Amino acid sequence: MRAVRFDEYGDFDVLKVVDVPEPVAGDGEIVVRMSAASVNPFDNTVRRGWVAQVPPGLIQGNEGAGVVVGGSRDMPAGTRVMLMGAYGFARSGTWQELVTAGPTDATKVPDNLSDVEAAAVPVAYVAAQLALVRGIGLTPGMTLLIPGVGGSVGNAAIQLARVQGAGRIITSAGRTEKAEHARSLGYTDVVDLEKESLSEGVMRLTDGKGVDVALDSIGGAITGEALKSVAPGGRVIQMGYPAGTDLNVSSLTLIWSALGAGGSTTIQGFNIYFQPPEAYREAWATILPLLSSGKVKPSIDRTFPLEEAAEATRHLIEDRPFGKVVLTF
Repeated sequence: MRAVRFDEYGDFDVLKVVDVPEPVAGDGEIVVRMSAASVNPFDNTVRRGWVAQVPPGLIQGNEGAGVVVGGSRDMPAGTRVMLMGAYGFARSGTWQELVTAGPTDATKVPDNLSDVEAAAVPVAYVAAQLALVRGIGLTPGMTLLIPGVGGSVGNAAIQLARVQGAGRIITSAGRTEKAEHARSLGYTDVVDLEKESLSEGVMRLTDGKGVDVALDSIGGAITGEALKSVAPGGRVIQMGYPAGTDLNVSSLTLIWSALGAGGSTTIQGFNIYFQPPEAYREAWATILPLLSSGKVKPSIDRTFPLEEAAEATRHLIEDRPFGKVVLTF
């Protein structure tokens, strides 16, 4: 069967379509014939060798959607499922025609979602929900900065925060074109980073007060700007790094924020993979009804056939599109 693998660390061109044996399900596992699989910044991070725990020779892909062909009592053959787990990190990924899944790896797809949309859900929406609840501790009326309206986690977090009672939500777009597109979709408080810095835009929109919490899934220079955008005593939750793993943070901002009435501003890292099993169950229990009702929905940029995984990854990383990039089988 076909799969996409990298046998050495490197640029996009080290991704190759190879023929591999079909997987054999272990005890309690099901077998899923894949229909679609998302491309994520984490795939790029792993392939470049920035995650030392992952050696070359790995089939890529963190998530996807398909149909059960080797089922169980709870997931019989013919069931449409979304997959998320240790794929593309601690086990072979979802960029292959057949994938095995344990009981906690597969979630039934709501009927109103296409396979491409379903493939775009798990990582972004579960990560966003976990960060909102377990990282931020979202409460009604809380003002948030969630940069990157066109990114999958940022977009999901904005949607989920909005329907769960957040107050004002400010976001950003790296290009004027993306900012205008976001506004056409109903995102009103969008800072256009071609016209002003993130912190300048946030302070303009909040009359200099800043926000309660910033949820940063971008990293790089954005983290420092997010730090400048929170009110004294506020927090930055850092959970991603598609813009770079070296965070541009000023110690002056951290130190002098202690003079504010709210106390010191803090930065906290958040990793979705280190959350307890019940956190994932709670996240899905919130997300699935919202998907089924249409209150939240993934944004899709474009699809590529599996054979064009290298170009799909390049497009995601270099072109920074608005919405998910998905491989189809």
